[in-house]
Amino acid sequence: MADSALKETKDNPNILIIDANPSILAEIEKGLKGLGFDLCRTAAPDSPIDQLHDLAPDIAILGPGLDANTSLKCLHKLKIIDPVMLILTSCDDYMSGGFSTCPFEGVHFFGTDLDLEEISKAIENALKQRRECKLQPDFQLLIGQSQELENIRSKIHKVCDKDITVLITGETGTGKELIARSIHHFSLRSKGPLVKVNCSALPDELLESEVFGFQKGAFTGADRDKAGRIEMANGGTLFIDEIGDISLSLQVKFLQVLEDKAFARLGGTQDRIVDTRVVAATNWDLAKKVREGTFRKDLFYRLNVVSVHMPPLRERKEDVPLFINYFLNKFNVLNKRKIVSISPEAMNSLLNYNWPGNVRQLENSIERAFVLGLGDRIEFVDLPVEIRESGENTTRRGTTLNLKENEIVLIQEAMSKTSGSKADAAELLGINITTLYRKIKKYDIPFPGYGEDVPSSFSDH
Repeated sequence: MADSALKETKDNPNILIIDANPSILAEIEKGLKGLGFDLCRTAAPDSPIDQLHDLAPDIAILGPGLDANTSLKCLHKLKIIDPVMLILTSCDDYMSGGFSTCPFEGVHFFGTDLDLEEISKAIENALKQRRECKLQPDFQLLIGQSQELENIRSKIHKVCDKDITVLITGETGTGKELIARSIHHFSLRSKGPLVKVNCSALPDELLESEVFGFQKGAFTGADRDKAGRIEMANGGTLFIDEIGDISLSLQVKFLQVLEDKAFARLGGTQDRIVDTRVVAATNWDLAKKVREGTFRKDLFYRLNVVSVHMPPLRERKEDVPLFINYFLNKFNVLNKRKIVSISPEAMNSLLNYNWPGNVRQLENSIERAFVLGLGDRIEFVDLPVEIRESGENTTRRGTTLNLKENEIVLIQEAMSKTSGSKADAAELLGINITTLYRKIKKYDIPFPGYGEDVPSSFSDH
């Protein structure tokens, strides 16, 4: 990198290098200092998160001496330290470790040859992203390495800069708002505001004035003009959460915003033009509500230009360990604790549970364990009773099962109970049949009749 370019982009960043091999740490540190990056510090991969937090890194480099699982644990720690941009060099080992995709945004992959010129260019890009990130401190993570999450990330990047309406669907607690924030973060409107409207939080009359604003004298107590959320979102993104809860009368006003990019304040006589992108979310089946006559068909079609579905946590249980590790680090920082692990029995119960409250329930459960736990790890007794009860069948012959073994046992039990009916087994497991087919194929689970009704897309080529 040329010296002039370095001076323009470097801003003397605090760089943290993490590796288990001291010689690798020394090599990277020496190379970066030779490029003009003077503030370089090193740390071991097992360093407690509070120590890493105190180092306050702007950029972290994970060396090629780390295996895939260690890299992932470091990524979780570093993502808690906000804002920090990450650079991962051990790409080959990370991918060979069973991770088909990185669960986080903002990670740059390299080979193991430690091309410092390539790393310096990535640092330049990371610093640029970091400056943009400072403008959006509320940007949060889409955590997951499942195929479902990878598909969502792909769709986000396809639609983020198209300025079209997006409808996000999914059960309560799955993280629909994170998708909306991610769409805004990567869009051309990212420098503008992201304004949220929660349609289930207020009654209709208050929701209308909150969203559309009002003119002085529009109703008793309206002693001044007030701009609504739509005006606040001008030049940015309007996130309408739980849009399936609004009344038919308000649906008409929302339709006008989508069709004409115009609205009138409550009590106003003039339409106001607004330049905002609309992203909406719902836990309702809007198509069903249209058939029932409780949701306008024209509004549904206007909202559903592109749809993104966030699957429930029970359909992507391979993501559960990632969430657990992330929340462990998060609550260690927030509660100034040093809980470093979870007992095998507690972990098995967390993996076995079907999470009707999804990610939100998982986060609350880990937080509860932090409050009640006394030692340096979360024990089985620290978990909520409904999760403890779910762990009764997660051990076989005295051996604690890992995630893969546990899923295989659950699928086998469901298939046995339903006499081999995959449709009934999927319903019993609380997953869709496509997910069941994929897991049967992934784990090569032998069943009588397997392959007879497997869709062609899941059969061997």
